[in-house]
Amino acid sequence: MRWINSRQQTRDHAGQRNICAACGHDGTSRDPLINNTDGFRVHRSHTTDQRHGLYGTAQ
Repeated sequence: MRWINSRQQTRDHAGQRNICAACGHDGTSRDPLINNTDGFRVHRSHTTDQRHGLYGTAQ
């Protein structure tokens, strides 16, 4: 089961479910949003790019 924190839940209810919490851009089929270990939805590329601060944080 994937964990979502209360701030992401607030974002979801405000219509931002498909907007990356890290960069503010929409998720796409080529770079979908996934849950990170902090409970936010972020682009998969943020968690796989070693140069990004979210590297390695995919749930």
